Amino acid sequence: MAKEGTEMTEETEHMIEKNGAKETENVVSAGDTKEMRAVILSGFGGLNKLRVTKKAMPEPQEGEVKIRVKACGLNFLDLMVRQGNIDNPPKTPLVPGFECSGIVESMGENTKGFEIGDRVMAFVNYNAWAEVVCTPLDYVYNMPDDMTFPEAAAFSMNFVAAYMMLFEVANLREGMSVLVHSAGGGVVSQLPKGGGKKNTESPENDISDVTIDTAKVCSSGGS
Repeated sequence: MAKEGTEMTEETEHMIEKNGAKETENVVSAGDTKEMRAVILSGFGGLNKLRVTKKAMPEPQEGEVKIRVKACGLNFLDLMVRQGNIDNPPKTPLVPGFECSGIVESMGENTKGFEIGDRVMAFVNYNAWAEVVCTPLDYVYNMPDDMTFPEAAAFSMNFVAAYMMLFEVANLREGMSVLVHSAGGGVVSQLPKGGGKKNTESPENDISDVTIDTAKVCSSGGS
């Protein structure tokens, strides 16, 4: 299974590199317009619907932060979008991705709270699978010093979904017990521990050190 996974990863990387090189040959520069590379979903379906191309680099509008992307998340929602299996699917072509991490490159007017060079993680409404993204200030958060860019990119949606299910939907409060079935994902298993709740897990639980560190980061209550 591990070998098959490695082969699939190599095949995907080869496909992206091949398509990226092909697109680069066909790019015609439009004056001084800054360009960036991005992964484009040309239509709903399999991996063959993804390609790397160049497009105009976005610039931050008022209240937005421009981020040089270092890592972007690949989540269950991204797979559903690629297949078109969501309510009201977006129109293609589009740049997929809802979460990323990187370095603040610039900010729009009336945008405060960050400095150029800050390490941040962010939510975006699509467009995360690109070298540069612009997103509203309210969806950008400082990264802890000991968190890597890949960890931050994979952190956002997993934690927020788990937090909302536990504390807003299930209304978990101190003194209550939680039973997490097959808690292989880890995030849901750790959140109650950070809040002083009794946590009971099914035998198939498998929690990594990274997940435990993530829970410690979240217990501080935000960015």
